[in-house]
Amino acid sequence: MHTNHFRPSRHRRIAGLLAVAALLAACSDNGDNSTATEPDNSVDSTQTSDSNGSDTNGSDTTVASGPTTVIKIGYAFPDLAAFAVLNESFAIGDPALQAEAVVDNWRREGLLPAGIDIELVAAPYAIVDPQSKQGVCTSLAQDDQVFAVVSGISFTVGAECLATRYQVPVIDTDGGEPSLYERGAPWLFTLRPDTATNLVSYGQWAIDSGELEGKRVGMYFETKIVEGVTALTEFFDQAGVNLVSVTETSGIGIGGAEDTLSIERFIDEDVEVGLPLVGGSSAANMYNYAEGQDYHPLYLDMDYSEHTTDIAAKTNPASQYDGVRAMTVTRVGERVSGIDNPGAEACVANYERYAAVDIPRDGVETGEFSSILRTCDLFAVLLSGLIGAADDLTRENFVAALENGGPIELVGSGNGSFSADDHSFIDEYRTIQWDAACPCWKAVSDFAPLVRS
Repeated sequence: MHTNHFRPSRHRRIAGLLAVAALLAACSDNGDNSTATEPDNSVDSTQTSDSNGSDTNGSDTTVASGPTTVIKIGYAFPDLAAFAVLNESFAIGDPALQAEAVVDNWRREGLLPAGIDIELVAAPYAIVDPQSKQGVCTSLAQDDQVFAVVSGISFTVGAECLATRYQVPVIDTDGGEPSLYERGAPWLFTLRPDTATNLVSYGQWAIDSGELEGKRVGMYFETKIVEGVTALTEFFDQAGVNLVSVTETSGIGIGGAEDTLSIERFIDEDVEVGLPLVGGSSAANMYNYAEGQDYHPLYLDMDYSEHTTDIAAKTNPASQYDGVRAMTVTRVGERVSGIDNPGAEACVANYERYAAVDIPRDGVETGEFSSILRTCDLFAVLLSGLIGAADDLTRENFVAALENGGPIELVGSGNGSFSADDHSFIDEYRTIQWDAACPCWKAVSDFAPLVRS
């Protein structure tokens, strides 16, 4: 079995740039072990005022009269404006405005706890720059002194910084390695499952599909998910899966020499089923090289690096990728598959009301559509913590409220809950299939429980 450890390549390809934008990119999540003075975790990121109502973006929002504690909530999100210049479908809209729309609706519907209001602090970061994410962490914690943070895709290094250096509660999108939750405890939470749970579930899903039985299997993965991959390979070994080729890449930068090497090894080892656990640029390079070699294995995909978004998958060669099945913890493909999701419709309609725009509902799910739903999900989790801790709003009580809040129904992802022992939220997955003629993912199964140890 081939296994490769390597130094990152310095090569940069314009095709890789396009793919990294499409997948909303893989980024380097190198941690910073520097320390900071442990903060006072009482609600010092607040101000008290007498509110008699205010208008936002032309809305008729009204906050109840009386003393109001205003807490600062940071929203960190990727700045993809440069990528959107290459292709407007890569754009994710205005995440800050998307967050404002959610909070505005809370005020309109009276969902915020009595006497509490929110001041949002927008914090865009460069998706492929770890230093940018570290900078956002420091700015939110030290300059803005936020109470808590919610954060979008590819922000793991920033989320770890907030939790470990500043003890700021953070609800991040991407699932992390199991050791990350230990380092970030009790402040770090994620929407998506930890890598070990996600990848072992992926392994079970692949076995249950019947596609691995009697087949030679190859894997291409990134170093930053090595703990999850170790759990997966051990699971495969116990299940008798014939894993004959494994290649590792750093995931730093845009693509690397290992992208082609992985396919050469697949060919040498007669791999029949490929598992692409790498960033968007590396996956695109891999598929294109395989096409050039007239090599067409079966691929089984998953959410890693946003593979299961329409804007990412449509960049892959149809001759390689059409009909590919994937495991997802999101609700991508529901709309085109005729699955009713009134919560998603309400989320998008609320944004249209607040921003005075029309969001397309047909065909390919745009990056903006996905971002609107993700923002609704992240803030739904945030609201549950605020409500649960409202009687004595400290960071510690906010964490406890998240851990004990019970199940929450999401609009863009599978449902789930936190516990004191598990700070990754989503508890279920489903199967989707890529239709190159659409081009879009289609949901082909109901949700099923993730495999948790």
